[in-house]
Amino acid sequence: MARQVSKVPYGYVPDDERKGKRGSVWVYDSFERFDERQLAALVSMAEDKTMAKLVFYPLHEETLRRMGEREAAPYYQRMEDLELKLEQLDSGLDITVERFEGKRKKYTPMDTAFRYLADKYAAPHFVWVTLEMANKLAAFDSFEAWIKKVRLWIDMPPGGVKPSELHPRLQTADSRWDAVE
Repeated sequence: MARQVSKVPYGYVPDDERKGKRGSVWVYDSFERFDERQLAALVSMAEDKTMAKLVFYPLHEETLRRMGEREAAPYYQRMEDLELKLEQLDSGLDITVERFEGKRKKYTPMDTAFRYLADKYAAPHFVWVTLEMANKLAAFDSFEAWIKKVRLWIDMPPGGVKPSELHPRLQTADSRWDAVE
């Protein structure tokens, strides 16, 4: 393979790509019980880590039903509630609500959703989930492959969590996730 030669002026120092905003946070949730406390904690952590994009990914009822959540509100109602909360939010972050599952209108596996988000949004990738959702994701076989590509931000309930409440795969991958409180 041939080298490509490029010329730069004497003393040129390229900009450090690690400075400034970079990466994306995917908020993978049903948004059924998503409240202002969680939103504030999520936004403050994203601003502290200088994230470039905050992507909200509401799950469709079929996806939630397959994950064991039988009594989920309709997708459009949860989207309207989420959009109201985001309108009231005062933040400098670039916020997007991803409507991929709303267009599909059927069950979307975690692999498909994460692959879609990884192709569309810049790396490094972080995934914000609740403890309940993290345990559900860890139960999938593809979790071990994805935990190497993304870093989890797990919203822990107030008062802490016992190790027995974590899925064994989460316990073994404890270096790949952070607790959001």
